Amino acid sequence: MANKHVVVLGAGFAGLHAVRELSREPGVRVTLVDRNNYHLFQPLLYQVATAGLEAPQIAFPIRAFLRKHKNARFLLGSAEGVDPRARVLWVEGRPITYDYLIVGTGARTNDFGLPGVARYGYGLKNLDDAMKIRDRILSACEEAVRTPDPARRKALLTFVVVGGGPTGVELAGALGELRRHVASRDYPDLDLSEFRVVLIEAGPRLLEAFAPSSAQYAQRFLEKLGVELMLGEQVVEVTPNAVRLRSGLNLPCFTVVWSAGVTGQVLPGLTPARGNRIATTPELYVPDYPSIYVVGDLNYLEYRDGRPHPQVAPAAMQQGALAARNILRELHGQEKRPFKYKEKGSMATLGRSHAIAEIGNLKMRGFPAWGAWLAVHLYYLIGFRNRMMVLSNWAYSYFTYDYAVRIMHNRHSFAEQGEPVGDSVRL
Repeated sequence: MANKHVVVLGAGFAGLHAVRELSREPGVRVTLVDRNNYHLFQPLLYQVATAGLEAPQIAFPIRAFLRKHKNARFLLGSAEGVDPRARVLWVEGRPITYDYLIVGTGARTNDFGLPGVARYGYGLKNLDDAMKIRDRILSACEEAVRTPDPARRKALLTFVVVGGGPTGVELAGALGELRRHVASRDYPDLDLSEFRVVLIEAGPRLLEAFAPSSAQYAQRFLEKLGVELMLGEQVVEVTPNAVRLRSGLNLPCFTVVWSAGVTGQVLPGLTPARGNRIATTPELYVPDYPSIYVVGDLNYLEYRDGRPHPQVAPAAMQQGALAARNILRELHGQEKRPFKYKEKGSMATLGRSHAIAEIGNLKMRGFPAWGAWLAVHLYYLIGFRNRMMVLSNWAYSYFTYDYAVRIMHNRHSFAEQGEPVGDSVRL
């Protein structure tokens, strides 16, 4: 066992929980590989995008995390592929041999092949995405103050969010709060009736994973906040200055945030299944390659009724820990255990003092759910300093009706006609 080398690819929720379990076996060497030198707390990305939090407050250095895990080392680099038979992971041209590999590379935004989405839309999966969205929102407001053209000003101040899941709902709610409490004071020369937040959902209702009563509560709150809901509408194209819908409506806007779905980030050398995810056995290893485990958003494992396990943080944490424990069980000659997801419930914040939470048969709404949401997110956020900084920012915003972070890192420019707009990102 002393010579066994376990490589963990990806420092997300699954990867870190795998390292924690593996570090309990001092005879095993662990190498954690990631393209970034930090762990990102993705559930709060939307607050970075809407000027509520600064980027470092939801990121924690990987090397600081590994200080307590003496048998683990960190390698910064992007994985280029894996040779399962040779048991080699290629990281920026460097071969890393392993005895066991845990792959937790997560998911990326899914554009469903729709024209213009990848070029002109903005995903929300990493810090760069969040910073670009925030810069774009603030740049649009500044540009709107300067332009004398009313049609152009309305397009600049129209912010479209596509996808009515938790990410889309939370982002739309945060933009609505930004409009109500910040834009009204920072931009007195703007007519706030022109500041529009539009949430587009192809399905008949928001938050499909929640109970209908919770979704209805969320819908009523967002409408009261001034968010325009377009349910049953499908985006067919995103252009530099508009969103075109299947109904024929052409919605002029310069900022489109795409949160309509995700697809797995498959490592070359592995064969994807549905949703570009990797199918595994119940014990979380790849059937043809028992030395490779796949965890988190990239894992495709079904319940008995055929539904795949959800791509959420609690599932990733549990899978990362189980994969590590199964490796250790194999090394000790013990039987591996199948994955059984322990449902932790679902939460979504809507705005100031309002959220929804479902934990088993318990359904909470309003302030109690909002308080539970705050507590859960602070608990899972890594780093005492980060927790204190996030808590202080939340307290500041709550008592002052203000957002603490409204600094543009890069000013975006907007096309006068039909040429590409600003710094569009690949999804």
